[in-house]
Amino acid sequence: MAYVASEIQHRLQSLEDIRHLLRSIRAMSAICWRRARARLRSAQQYASAVDRQLALATTFPTALTRGTHHPPRGGVPDAQRPAALPVPSVAEGSIAEGSVGLIALTSDRGLCGTFNVGLVAHALDFIEREREGGREIKVIALGEYGERFFRRADCELLYTQHFPLTHAVSFVEARDIVAKVKRFYEVKAFNTLYLIYNQFVSFGRYQRVEVRLLPPDLAAVWRSVRESLQSDQPLVPEDLILGTPPRGLQDFLLWEHLAVQVYLALVESMVSEQGARLQTMDAAITNLDERVEQLRLQYHAIRQESITREVLEVQSNARSRRSYGMAGS
Repeated sequence: MAYVASEIQHRLQSLEDIRHLLRSIRAMSAICWRRARARLRSAQQYASAVDRQLALATTFPTALTRGTHHPPRGGVPDAQRPAALPVPSVAEGSIAEGSVGLIALTSDRGLCGTFNVGLVAHALDFIEREREGGREIKVIALGEYGERFFRRADCELLYTQHFPLTHAVSFVEARDIVAKVKRFYEVKAFNTLYLIYNQFVSFGRYQRVEVRLLPPDLAAVWRSVRESLQSDQPLVPEDLILGTPPRGLQDFLLWEHLAVQVYLALVESMVSEQGARLQTMDAAITNLDERVEQLRLQYHAIRQESITREVLEVQSNARSRRSYGMAGS
């Protein structure tokens, strides 16, 4: 009985140590979540500004803006388009030919529930779908979890990068990633590029998103900017003075748009990851508290049983002594 009580005490001490660890991880995740949430607001503002400039720049017809995006699917009537907006020359289905690149954005570590599981399952469905169409898939894994998973899945990895738990993703890193992607794209390692990540919805809620990065969907950018403008506000100001050649401006803004999309995905994934980790830690702490309470009740029951047994033994000894004394007299 003493051995059982001491074992329970040892387990209670171990659970207290685990509780301290879980609370530390939770506190760290809360700090990272608040920081990433603040970065997300500023990143969204900058992304909106880049999209407005890109939509403006692509109203100038150049060779770069022809064949780089899908034709709109009836979302924007021809009468509402600027006269200078180029009509894409590439058929919508033709962009899917050749090799396909996939950026899968996961976390470096676990302890965040189903954050990674659902995302890699979505990525596998995407890979299987593209392979059935006869296309080769090349993966860029951002996050150690994704790197380990896709290596085990025998996928071709072009590039990997890790993001530690306490790491704050910067726009400089997003530019570095896009620079590597640009080199792969220029040497025709892939013809199209997609990004799959967990998009932030609200605290503890996220959704898996599949985005085409290359070739850029300029028509979608134009539509989103047009919808954000007031009905009487022109897309192209009448007093516009363009000091940079349209071709150079478009090239810069296209890659800046891509860098912003990657950075937004990194920040939103970080916010979603830390929110999921916070919920996981809260659930783990609650479960641990329940387990501790059960062990304490069990320990007190064993201790009370031991005390009761000792009292009964003392009482039994006292009776035996009285009986022995009476018999001797």
